[in-house]
Amino acid sequence: MDRCVTPMGSRLMRRWLLFPLLDHAAIAQRHDRVEALVATPALMEEFGSELARISDLERLTGKAAAARIAPRELLQLALALESTDRIRQRMQASGGVFQKEAAALHVPLEVAEAIRLTIEPETPATMHRGGVIRGGVSAELDDLRHVTSHAKELLLDVQRREGERTGITSLKVGYNNVFGYYLEVRNTHKEKVPADWVRKQTLVGAERYITEELKALEERILGAEERILTLENERYAALVQQVVAEVSAVQQCAQAVAALDVLRAFAMNATALSYCRPVLDDGHVLDIRDGRHPVIEQQLPPGESYVANDVLLDPEDRQIVIITGPNMSGKSALLRQTALITLMAQVGSYVPARSARIGIVDRIFTRVGASDNLSTGESTFMVEMNESASILNNLTERSLVLLDEIGRGTSTYDGISIAWAIAEHLHEHPTRPKTLFATHYHELNEMAATFHRIRNYSVAVREADGRVLFLRKLVPGGSDRSFGIHVAQMAGMPKAVVERARKVLAHLERSHAGDLGDSGTDSGKRPRPSVRGLEPEPQLSFFQLDDPALESIREQLNELDIDTLTPVEALLKLNEIKRMAGAGKVRLKKA
Repeated sequence: MDRCVTPMGSRLMRRWLLFPLLDHAAIAQRHDRVEALVATPALMEEFGSELARISDLERLTGKAAAARIAPRELLQLALALESTDRIRQRMQASGGVFQKEAAALHVPLEVAEAIRLTIEPETPATMHRGGVIRGGVSAELDDLRHVTSHAKELLLDVQRREGERTGITSLKVGYNNVFGYYLEVRNTHKEKVPADWVRKQTLVGAERYITEELKALEERILGAEERILTLENERYAALVQQVVAEVSAVQQCAQAVAALDVLRAFAMNATALSYCRPVLDDGHVLDIRDGRHPVIEQQLPPGESYVANDVLLDPEDRQIVIITGPNMSGKSALLRQTALITLMAQVGSYVPARSARIGIVDRIFTRVGASDNLSTGESTFMVEMNESASILNNLTERSLVLLDEIGRGTSTYDGISIAWAIAEHLHEHPTRPKTLFATHYHELNEMAATFHRIRNYSVAVREADGRVLFLRKLVPGGSDRSFGIHVAQMAGMPKAVVERARKVLAHLERSHAGDLGDSGTDSGKRPRPSVRGLEPEPQLSFFQLDDPALESIREQLNELDIDTLTPVEALLKLNEIKRMAGAGKVRLKKA
């Protein structure tokens, strides 16, 4: 979703997604602005070019308020304010939904002008070495800069003037660390030295002198650099204080620009990805037509289109939709896209659907995915139960509940019982929360016959020549197959493992079908224990242990003719059975 061109726009989009709106009037106001941008591509393009120049006005304002803003950042601040004012003017000229916002936006251009007049266009990155303040801002600063940049010329000028005045043709200016700048006179000309010169050093063939003018010039040259830095820091601090005085107005500009950047990103998504404007109201119906997953859709290979699906939830008639179907068919994606479409609608974005009517949702509860918490000793199933309990204890009439594979972390019968009980609790809860319940427990399809606000749906598949094609289309009616072995084969499981799994599955289906009577399954379907009305389950036989070795023992026992079996043959058969069971040999004693 993030097509923002400024960092503050990206941050604001994240905040909007974390804190969606609950007032449909405020949501509609955002949708109106997105619609205006979608209808005017040229305006959207103009805003984009100006936003690209603004950088991170929000961060720059914070740095200025803390007096930690660098010279180049001040120039960026000025550029951002100037671009913001051009955006304001364009919003004002466009009229419509942006006109009122433009009228309320005050851009402190005087701050931008002060920065332009004070800071050098090619300013250094820091204040450490000066060169930040423009010429003409301070007369003293300009004079000191002239001194430092023309020190050699000024010294030569003194040398020339004193040489002309005294007639000493070999006069020259020098410097040492003991007494600074001096005039050196050869001994042949020392009679020409004026009385106002002060002798400082005598050499073998010359003498060195200083003058008041030379001393003053020395002080100016040596102290100029330090004084320049002091003056520049003072002027820079004053400029920063001028920015701080308008920090509130600059922050408002930053907020307005960030909001425009986010709304423009929404409009770009709507245009590029064929999103629609959702209708939000104070009702409780969730009606999405041809909805698509906004993330998966953009990651599909070129030329492949996303299979759109309808979702209708109504607390009065269709409160809970139980979704069954094979692995890899798209059940979890359907749950996630419903949550994302609802969330996108309530932050002001268009949504990936042909149409969407959404009653305001105050909470989206999800029990999707599996994880554990090893640091606290919680298993995957315990985490799942904790999250499910939190959902059931915090339901409201505007909640949207998305449950994916509840109860899968424990045994089949425990899982079915928990999933059934949770679905029943949601149905009977006085708030009637809208619920999508994806499951592999096909027994839950029976609930639709007893609970009138529960509907069964499944994700369609097509099976041909032992291969499975996932159609990813949600259709009415439940499913009683999961195709788990097909998915294992698609994942690259060794052929021997897949074939063995098919044999074990066939064995389990036969054994469970015989023990459970009418609750059994056809070939390729998981055994379905009866749950409707909480009927008592038949007692399991001793050999219903799902072990092929024990199954072979049972077959041999069934084939025995006890009436014609001698005692010795009985002992031999018992020894053979014991070996098959892996318990070791039995010594036969002679009678």
